[in-house]
Amino acid sequence: MTRSPRSRTSAALAASALFACATPLLGAASAHATTAGGCQSATVQYRIVDADGKPVGTDWTSQGGFHQWDAAPGTVEVRLAPGQTVGDDCKYPVSLAEYTTEGSNWYTSGHQTLVDHATVYLTAADVADSDKHTWQKLTVKTPDCYGQIDLYGDDIIYDGKTEDGHGPAPYQPDNVVTPYHLIAAWNGGDKACTPDKPDSPTPTPSESTPDTPSTPPTSQPPAEESTPPRHPHEAVHRND
Repeated sequence: MTRSPRSRTSAALAASALFACATPLLGAASAHATTAGGCQSATVQYRIVDADGKPVGTDWTSQGGFHQWDAAPGTVEVRLAPGQTVGDDCKYPVSLAEYTTEGSNWYTSGHQTLVDHATVYLTAADVADSDKHTWQKLTVKTPDCYGQIDLYGDDIIYDGKTEDGHGPAPYQPDNVVTPYHLIAAWNGGDKACTPDKPDSPTPTPSESTPDTPSTPPTSQPPAEESTPPRHPHEAVHRND
């Protein structure tokens, strides 16, 4: 059976629609509380910042479902959009993940390997109309080869592992469109990734052939014991 490749945009919009009743803006970037009870999903704002914390490109945006970045984001600043009522016990996870891929876009990405991951939890203190002037940041490594970076609204690590807290790695050929709750993404790079070379083991010193013992010199017979000379002052006795 053949399957048509599913774009990440359509998958993300479908996920957003599932939570439209609880999200202030349809198609906006959303995160879902990790705690039960009266916590609703919340709208997330994000922006890329440089090493000095200055915005790069577009300032705060809630565009989701999803937004394709033009350049790899080294650091992403996140907060909750203004005008939201957030319970004191509500926490909203937002994650950033970096993968190496086999191509420079989603359709050629092929097998993906998680390289770096970061998660923060937004609370009532992170709503934009609060008095807070610094915001939580997410940072991952910048790929030096074909790669993908995803910003999404949960705390699952999508690396293909099966234990709790992990999920399937994104894989376009099989329409595995993860991470879920995708907010923004980047695909790019200009060269294939080379697998890390394992550390070379320290070579075992080769056993050196022991030196062939040299032929001992032929032993000489002990010299005949000679009579020691008389002391020059020793008296000489003669028999007349």
